[in-house]
Amino acid sequence: MQLKQLKTLIAIADTGSFHAAAEVVCITQSAVSMQMKNLEEQLQIELFERSVRPPRLSNSAQLILEQARKIVELSDNLLETSPVVGQFAGFIRIGSIPGVSFMLPDTLCLLRDKYRDLQLRVFSNYTDELITQVLAGKLDAAVVSQPSELDAHLTSRQILVEPMVVLAPKDMTGTSDEVLLKTQPLISFNRKAEVSRRIEEALLQRRIKVDPIMEMDTLETFQMMIQRGLGIGILPVSSVRKHLRDELYIVPFGTPPLTRKITLIQRSDHRRVSLLDAFYSTMVNVAGEQRRDTVPNPILLQQ
Repeated sequence: MQLKQLKTLIAIADTGSFHAAAEVVCITQSAVSMQMKNLEEQLQIELFERSVRPPRLSNSAQLILEQARKIVELSDNLLETSPVVGQFAGFIRIGSIPGVSFMLPDTLCLLRDKYRDLQLRVFSNYTDELITQVLAGKLDAAVVSQPSELDAHLTSRQILVEPMVVLAPKDMTGTSDEVLLKTQPLISFNRKAEVSRRIEEALLQRRIKVDPIMEMDTLETFQMMIQRGLGIGILPVSSVRKHLRDELYIVPFGTPPLTRKITLIQRSDHRRVSLLDAFYSTMVNVAGEQRRDTVPNPILLQQ
């Protein structure tokens, strides 16, 4: 019998299905089924009533489940007696919005070099979905755009505040952001993103009516469309690709510019606090270093 089998059994009980449990323990659904089959053979009992869909725990499994929770808790407590093994070993699941990719590689490399027994898994999604996954325990933490409201079970820590900018073709240099927005077709980034909602609210407040012509899902394509003269767009400044900066006209969105806060979201009752503290402090340091190379000088001067 292996500890991972007991953790998978607990995940099935907590989520109600093999599919959802697979996401929690980060293995495939077929691997979940195989683990449970092996556990049944080892215990020589049927853990599930398979005549119903989805399969539900049998009465025997309910008794096993109670003991499994105690064993897993005892294992966690034993690991936590060692500050190195307990906090900085095993794996951590981090969610990230697409717009912070410039900070992640250096952050992960620094943590890996410092804590050799630590495995980091990164999952990309939009803010709302990442927050849902943190609440459900599917992610240990997530780097997101600060939402307007936060669930009482979550805490957030600010990593970076950055200005929003209007991107336009190079031949429009010198034009104000308001004139650009009122006269040029607008290319929008995915409206599921928290930052897109903030942009829409700011446009309404400024009473600027735009002419949306298309919506893009990838930052690279979004900016190439603008560089080719198909329209203008609005993004957080850190999302501007380095190799396209000299090909675009970049002007602050508003005076002072609208800003976006990037924060680390985690459950208030998360057990491995020291590990998330290490991740947070490392990312803050990386963000500070990279921001000098990420934010164009004219934008810095106008903040």
